[in-house]
Amino acid sequence: MLPMLFVGMALTPMNAQAAETGGFTIEGVPSDHQIDDSISYFYLHEDPSEKDTLGLKLINASDKEMTLNVSVSDANTNSNGIIDYSGDLENHAALKTPLSKILKPESSEVKVPANSEVTTQLNLQMPAEKEEGVILGGINVSEKQEKQTDKQEKGTISVGNTYAYTLGVALTNENEVDLYRNESLKLDDVKAELFDGHKIVKATILNPHPYIFSEATVTGKIMKKGSDKAIVEKEMKDVSIAPQSVLPFNFDWGKKDLEPGRYVYQGKVTSGTKEWKFEKEFVIEAQEAKEINEKSVFQIRIPQWLILMAIISGVISTVGTGYL
Repeated sequence: MLPMLFVGMALTPMNAQAAETGGFTIEGVPSDHQIDDSISYFYLHEDPSEKDTLGLKLINASDKEMTLNVSVSDANTNSNGIIDYSGDLENHAALKTPLSKILKPESSEVKVPANSEVTTQLNLQMPAEKEEGVILGGINVSEKQEKQTDKQEKGTISVGNTYAYTLGVALTNENEVDLYRNESLKLDDVKAELFDGHKIVKATILNPHPYIFSEATVTGKIMKKGSDKAIVEKEMKDVSIAPQSVLPFNFDWGKKDLEPGRYVYQGKVTSGTKEWKFEKEFVIEAQEAKEINEKSVFQIRIPQWLILMAIISGVISTVGTGYL
């Protein structure tokens, strides 16, 4: 599997040197709808039902032709409390107007000759009804990967980097809107699951509003029902949650097995002088715990020789005691 290196992040300037970052860069073509010319991402005022075209320069500074993939992703929130524009995270049902549904690349693959630049376009169709707040996402550009050879497919590992850029897109029906508004949060769900091979309990905290929730501190703990003693606790600082998305607030269970039973999650989010408290009882079923424990990379395994030695020692002890 090829590791991926993301160079340049959405909502930040795109100023990396092409020769040092995979041989290409991207640049947004200035738009008449841009609200703030001092920022490098698309921050556009678009009326309801409006059609528009966004231009994107693909600059190839290498000595070979490149084929670049162009796609649109929606803003979500990852388990580190960072807004994610990769498109790898699933949208929440609260997101009524995903950017990926209204902004489409004219071509998903663009060939750029060596030491040249090509301008490609993306077509925008705004919803008919007026949208509150912002529609947030990104335009992703990465180099197309060649297909594996027969030798590679048979097991030879190829190591390399895939370079990618993400250019942010924020759309609003207002003449100007504050992207960052900490309105309120909701506790969406709490459940046990397997995440990257780890046993976790995940509390999903929902930002139901079309604004970025930012600069928050999130704390929480998990307890057995009827007990005040925390089994596991966690704190996260400088958390941002994308509009109408959830923060996966994960509690890593470590090497301990998940045990079936009734549990209580207690959590708190603070931002400035505002505070939101959550509490929810949840159940880990016996079959659910068994499946997660068995699939986890952290499993307590007792060697067969140790079990055999314990049996032999037990037999010797019993026989010896009877003889005495």
